[in-house]
Parts: sequence; C-alpha cells; structure tokens
Amino acid sequence: MRNFQKEVRTLSRVVHKGQAYDGNDLDPLGRFLVQTTLRHFFWLDLIARQLIKKPLPNKHHDLHLLLILGLGAVEHLNLPTHTCVNAAVETTRGLRKTWAKGLINGALRNFLRSRESLAKNLSDEPTARTNHPLWMIERMQRDWGAQASAIFSANNVPGPMTLRVNRQRLTRLDYQAQLMQLEIKSVPAVLSQDGLVLEQALDVAALPGFEDGIVSVQDSGAQLAALLLDPQPGDRILDACSAPGGKTGHLLEIMPTIDLVSADVDAHRLQRVQDNLARLGQADVTQCLDLTQRQARLGQFDRILLDAPCSASGVIRRHPDIKLLRRDSDLPALGKTQIALLNQCWQMLRLGGTLLYVTCSVFSEENVNIAQAFMAQHPEADLIPLPKVGVPLAIGVQLLPTIGAHDGFYFARFKKMGPGI
Repeated sequence: MRNFQKEVRTLSRVVHKGQAYDGNDLDPLGRFLVQTTLRHFFWLDLIARQLIKKPLPNKHHDLHLLLILGLGAVEHLNLPTHTCVNAAVETTRGLRKTWAKGLINGALRNFLRSRESLAKNLSDEPTARTNHPLWMIERMQRDWGAQASAIFSANNVPGPMTLRVNRQRLTRLDYQAQLMQLEIKSVPAVLSQDGLVLEQALDVAALPGFEDGIVSVQDSGAQLAALLLDPQPGDRILDACSAPGGKTGHLLEIMPTIDLVSADVDAHRLQRVQDNLARLGQADVTQCLDLTQRQARLGQFDRILLDAPCSASGVIRRHPDIKLLRRDSDLPALGKTQIALLNQCWQMLRLGGTLLYVTCSVFSEENVNIAQAFMAQHPEADLIPLPKVGVPLAIGVQLLPTIGAHDGFYFARFKKMGPGI
C-alpha cells in the first residue's frame, strides 16, 4: 500500500532543518504532494492544529507533518479520499508509531466531516488566508498596497512551463508548429520573442530537440534579462551570479559572437551552467569567482548582467519552500551583498558600458532602494530607460508574478558615463 513516509522525511528537512526542498528521491505523485503542501502550508498547518486539540510533543513533529500531508492529499490529490486517508494511516507504521493510527485516521475523518466550519474559523487569519508568513504579508502590503492580493494569489498557483526557442537553430513559429504536430499546445510569450508558454507542463524528454539544445525551459520574465542587456557583436560580457545558466545560454543564442564570462561563487551550481552550455553545444565559459571581491584579472567589460542573490520572493510559485525558509532578518545581509556586487561589477565596466541589475524579488528593499543607494554612491551612473513592461518605478521596472504568465523580477539598467560620453 502507498504511504507518505518519504514525503514526511522530505517535508521535515524543509520545516525542521531549514533545507531547501529537494524531491529527487520522490516519485511524481510524491513531488506533487510535497510541493502542493508547501504551497498551502500555512492553511494546512492551522487546520491540523484545530484537529489535534493537545499539541504533540516535539519528538512527534513527524506526526504533525504527516497530518498536514494527509490534509494536503485529501484536498489536492486526484485520488479517492479513502485512499489518501489510508495512505496517511499506513505511514504511521513506517514511522514506527503505529499507536498514532487512530489519531491520524480520526483527525482526517473529522476534517472530511467538518471542513467548512474548520475553514471558517480561519477566515480572519491572514497567514491562512494568503498562505504566506506574516512578515511577508506585511512587507508586500507595504510595498504594493492593493496589488499585494494578486501577488499572494499568483504565488499560490504553479507557474506555467515556458520555453525559450534557440533562435540560432529555429524560429519560435517553426518550433510551435512542431509542438502542434505532437498535440502540445502553446502560446507565444508576451515578454520575449523567443518564448512559448505551454498550456500543460510536461517532461522535458517529450520536447522535440531539447537534448540537442533547440529549446530550453526558462520563465519569460527571466528571458527578458538577456534581451534588455542587448548584446552587440564582439561585446565582452560578464554574466555575474550566472547559475543555473539560463541567461548565459540566452545571451549566446542572441549574439554568438560575444566574448562571454559566466561567473558564480557556487561551484556546485556552476556545474549546472556547464551542463546547460554542453546541451546547447556551447563552449564552457564559466569561472568560479566571488564577485563581491575585486577581480582585476577579469579585465573590463562592455556589458554586465548582474542577477543578484536575493530573497527570491518573486519566484515563490515555483519554489514554495521559500515561504518557510526565508526570514525578514535575511534582507539586510542580502542588501549588503547586492550593493557589494554592484560596486565591484561597476569597477569592471568600461566607460560607456551597460550594467543591468536584476533580482527575482518583489521587495523594494532589494530592488529600487538598492538602485537608489547605488546611484547615490555613483553620480557617473546614468539611468537607461527600459521598455514599458510591468510596473514603472522611480528607478527601473518591476514585474509582479502573474497567473498564467511571468514570475516576479526587478530590472534597472545603468550606463557608465565619463568625459565626452
């Protein structure tokens, strides 16, 4: 009989050990269940607390997570409810806590009988209503006002699968025709002339030409970064903080004649860039570097793409564990790193060169505030206008996560001015 023992273990690593979600040891159903449970964790957790009147001791936190997973299964798996309940009950055997069979069975059946009243009890609880931690709710409401509600909604719906067609190999229209022949429906992405949004997500193995580098998976908001950098023939370009490599690949597809350096501080993540380059048939242009430190040996660049480390609050719908792992107290340290990276990249930019600052955050503290602080430190930094996309800000533009479309990204583009420029 199917049980949720692996799913409990995976969820525990996120909730109790603070580790990023990794579903590599789960089957497709298990991955869907854990990701969906993470997406709706705050509501499910508060429901579970209503069902078990006396809180379980810390040594039985796995049972609390099991109940949350059972609730998630009943709510979101396309399976008969008795199958979900039985799987949860059976899991107590694997946890070596068979004494809790009655507890889990009774709680889940109570939920099935009383769901409406249990949910009504949480109608005024903001964390349950939005499925976000309180600090995130308050920050998003402060930064975005009435738009915060749409952000919460978008974060709680899985993002669409978006493709990037390698323009050096095929046109978007031709690739879309190939998909149609396989009865795979798609629509052109609004933000990127290389993007196609699939009606239904599928395994990359089912995509024609994926292993040959004809197509990649990349959100259309992320695709916008390479397009805004606007690489020109022969440009020397730095893709700073480049892992996992989507933007590196896109830059080379847009302009194969550029001299590109793809850098990241994390050697493990940099391997993913190398793997992507190999799949695309591109040479390895990666370097493992800490770009918060001066890198004189790299020389000067015509254009720099800085996709800075951030809270990742704009990609929560793809990584729902962010809501549990990130803390408000993380932002000041991230801000220091963002400024340090901007300053060091600026030193490596030639006069007249372009620097594009990007984050996958929706928080002003990581975006427009950082850009303003940077410009205050560098009067030679001239703001280059951006296309009318997303929400125009005093400096740069903000894409907010949008159901059926793009993730959340911030962009600001600067030109390094000097005498005669």
